[in-house]
Amino acid sequence: MIKKYARPFALLSIIIATILIVCGCPEETSGSRGGNRKPIDLNRKIAPDFTGITIDGDSISLSDYKGKKAVLVDIWATWCGPCKMEMPILQKIYEKYSDKLEIIGASIDDPNKLPDVKKFVKEKNISFKIIHDTSHEIARKYPSAGIPFLTVVDIDGNIIKTFYGFSPNIASEIEKILEL
Repeated sequence: MIKKYARPFALLSIIIATILIVCGCPEETSGSRGGNRKPIDLNRKIAPDFTGITIDGDSISLSDYKGKKAVLVDIWATWCGPCKMEMPILQKIYEKYSDKLEIIGASIDDPNKLPDVKKFVKEKNISFKIIHDTSHEIARKYPSAGIPFLTVVDIDGNIIKTFYGFSPNIASEIEKILEL
């Protein structure tokens, strides 16, 4: 009897996993996650500024990079499988273009998960800026239905593209947008 249902269950599991990988992880809607957020208005050309404390204790703002570098803002979490798959790709982009592009990762993990965030960053050798967005300031300013959610901000501080969900081609898409 169990064998009869094993194949359909396996197929359903594969379909669900594929949907999560392609579409990303839906954000949790309980507590301070802000479940009633609206998608970002791409007609608002100026990227909302924010300030945060990196996991290394440094204060950074998006406006620090205006006129200096383009910025890729990444909303992510350690519990999000697609986010974790995307991080090594973002690291390679950063290593290749750090003179022209800053990456700021905003982890929306729970406040008590800072050790998990630091451990993940260390294990994956992530060298770009990571903010533990415990107040969800950045996530509220760059709202999406789920994560990973990337926003590309040009050197003048304008939003030029957003990406929702995981894409294995994200590196080439970012290179094309920024003409790197």
